[in-house]
Amino acid sequence: MLRTRAAASILPSTRASCFTSGPHRAPTAISSRSVLRQLSPYKTRRIFLFSASTLGLSTMARAENKDEQKEPENFAYVHLWVDSEGETHIKDAKMKGFELKKYAADPQFVKDDIETPTKVVFTELSPGIEQDFHPCPEVQFVACLAGAWKIRTTDGAERTMRAGEVLFQDDVEKSPAKKTPKHWSAVVGDQPCQQMVIQVGNRKPEVDKPGVL
Repeated sequence: MLRTRAAASILPSTRASCFTSGPHRAPTAISSRSVLRQLSPYKTRRIFLFSASTLGLSTMARAENKDEQKEPENFAYVHLWVDSEGETHIKDAKMKGFELKKYAADPQFVKDDIETPTKVVFTELSPGIEQDFHPCPEVQFVACLAGAWKIRTTDGAERTMRAGEVLFQDDVEKSPAKKTPKHWSAVVGDQPCQQMVIQVGNRKPEVDKPGVL
């Protein structure tokens, strides 16, 4: 209400020109530039100050909201995790441990507490490929770049991974579980599945820790 009254006191009061005794004419639109020409320098300055302060307050509000947000809203990944017996399971999880800081240019959410990659592999799996239960070669991330592939764990759960989705798995042969954990995988559909595999061989495999990242 205060803003409405302030704006009304600044702008000139004009009568609608369409209510005249002459022939009917369509109302003429008045541009903001022509309105400003009719104002005194004092009122023009007040309009600009009012607009600038409103913009400044909204910018400050956005900045405060950004500072209050400590983590990305939904940085999703799929965890193929292992229990102490060696059975494998699937969990939809969200990454945590981000820090809002300057990285490349402007401040952004950064998570850099994962061990240094030991190997990066790009691979393309042809349609029809199906791999029986097996452990993965190293603790690794698998990012699906194109196509789709399906994983199945020893508890019978299945998940189709599509382009843009990331899998983290540590079902390796050297797992501390009682038996070697394994998973099954296959290409889905009639298109190749392209993947980027990021191995973190220096990371120790763990058990009973779903959603560990």
